[in-house]
Amino acid sequence: MKVKFYGTRGSVPVSSPDKVLYGGNTTCVRIYSECLPAGLTLAIDAGSGFVPLSWDALAEGNLEEIIILFTHYHYDHTQGLFLAPPIFMKHLKLKLCGPVDQGIGPKQMLHELMRPPYFPVHHREVESHITYKDFEFPKTMVIVFHAQGGYRIMTIESYERVLAHDSMLPIGREKFHVSECLIITMHKSRHPEQTVSYRIEEKTTNATFVFLTDHENEDGLPRSFRNHLMGADLLVMDAQYSREKYEKFTSGFGHGTPDYCVRVAEDVGVKKLGLTHHDPASTDADIADIMKEAEETRKKSDLEVFACHDYLEIDL
Repeated sequence: MKVKFYGTRGSVPVSSPDKVLYGGNTTCVRIYSECLPAGLTLAIDAGSGFVPLSWDALAEGNLEEIIILFTHYHYDHTQGLFLAPPIFMKHLKLKLCGPVDQGIGPKQMLHELMRPPYFPVHHREVESHITYKDFEFPKTMVIVFHAQGGYRIMTIESYERVLAHDSMLPIGREKFHVSECLIITMHKSRHPEQTVSYRIEEKTTNATFVFLTDHENEDGLPRSFRNHLMGADLLVMDAQYSREKYEKFTSGFGHGTPDYCVRVAEDVGVKKLGLTHHDPASTDADIADIMKEAEETRKKSDLEVFACHDYLEIDL
């Protein structure tokens, strides 16, 4: 599995001489896996980083379908969707998946934001190649990918029954052993709106990546959440604010601090911790200070901590 970051900022895209090292695109991540079917691109969120992601995917020459897993629908996680070429390319399948909050799922989000006077193209002009999947109760759903079989979205109950029986997952007209698949499970994070964290397990290599953006500090770690994070090779967490700024100004905004991220990562035994969702006001020097806070918190463990930046690639 490989993870590539196309956007690591929160709130709004930024561009200035003191914000170069970590980039200025808002949240977008691409997942590469030998378990994904040929021609399929898998992304998490569609912030402004989705625009360069789509350029890269199209340049590869065999693109047939893009699946976007939304964590939630704040503008910094959706704005790139409407400015990237795929939404206008009707020969290309586009599947939008995400949680339901206040009656809004991915389809309603698109309908609200892609219409005049907010956008010059009405969604009805382009929607024939777009499909949607609501995650009304995200913890109850599982997404399964297989290189030859395609993909299937199923309930956790059905998935667990398969595991208890013969571990052969029905995908399309065939069955494939779970050990040949990429498995995605979900958990709610702590944010003002319904927001989802994704755990991605590549069973062929046992590589695991967890993406936990837009999650605020909390005392204690619920058992189900602990299981969701446990033992990941790579955990990427929201560390938008320094501890000082969080205590003085931003508590309750729905974002985390580096010391909290490190404590969680050490508690659940992950190997690598990436800090993301950088404050748009944070300069390169400010993010370096956040990294210093993280290193000062880190105990004598083998945990590797780094700050995510645009176009960073990590092989797991």
